[in-house]
Amino acid sequence: MCRTTAVLFAFLFAGAVAFAQAKAPSFEHVAQRVGFSQEAVARAEKGEVISEGLKATSDKDLALAVGAKIDAPMQAVYDFVDAHKLSRFQTVTISEGEIDPANPSLAGMKLQEDTLKKLAKDPGGIFHMSKAEASKVGAAGKNGTAAALAAYQQVLAARAEAYWEQGLKGITPYAGKGRSPAVDLGHANKAAKAFLEHPEVQAEVDAVPAKSPGKAKHRLYWAVQKGRDQEAPVLIHRILYEQDDGNVVVERRFYSGYDYDSLQIVVGTLPTEDGNSAIIYTNHTYTAQVTGFGGSAKRSIGRKLLERDVVAEMRRAQKTIPGG
Repeated sequence: MCRTTAVLFAFLFAGAVAFAQAKAPSFEHVAQRVGFSQEAVARAEKGEVISEGLKATSDKDLALAVGAKIDAPMQAVYDFVDAHKLSRFQTVTISEGEIDPANPSLAGMKLQEDTLKKLAKDPGGIFHMSKAEASKVGAAGKNGTAAALAAYQQVLAARAEAYWEQGLKGITPYAGKGRSPAVDLGHANKAAKAFLEHPEVQAEVDAVPAKSPGKAKHRLYWAVQKGRDQEAPVLIHRILYEQDDGNVVVERRFYSGYDYDSLQIVVGTLPTEDGNSAIIYTNHTYTAQVTGFGGSAKRSIGRKLLERDVVAEMRRAQKTIPGG
């Protein structure tokens, strides 16, 4: 399991936000819809960071929810997340860049020479790809590491374009049984909509990015992050929905080159009566490493590691966000 995943600082999930109806949703209401007990909510009201293991949506899922009060206005929390500072907390990011959906390119993505040598020699062994994608990169790799990198960049650009135009249906499965990010993220979407009450937010979670039905901002990014023992390229879709009585940020990793298969975090931010904020975060990380014999125990261990680090980062966030 991606160790970096364990640090998913989190703000990003919580879809938790049932936005505006006659009355804005309270932290207690949203937290209980996610699955927190009344006792946990009471502890959060006193300033504690609360956490809860969620029901896994599949045998690949490490599912977790975290909640906390933040002594900062909601706009400061939203700005913190929108500025990608969340990602800085969650893992070591070596490099990153935004992808223009109209002209998708990963030309700015570089990899270290030792990684490139492995990529040229055994592309399917070093990074998650389909057999056809790995074959393309492998053929290019016969002409050297620069050619292998260029081919890999093209593979990821094609994935980004297909995802932007088709949504989950456009995601090519990885080689291997049961290695489909589209299936994984479909489970994550279903879980999110179970407690995201506002129809507009639900629609944005399901939307094909190019055909977003509402006012949410949809953005694509690439990043190279530090995996367990090598660089880990990822493709990221961020959905940002901002409203006076609650914000939602979704981070969907629809391609992960190493460690885990896919991931979805949703961070819901709510205003509190004292002018500060409350956050509810949920994380669904999908990895084939926790399936098979002993899968239940593997998921339990993985979730505990994730919980430990995310709770620690949320505590740090309480002190880091401007105003906190």
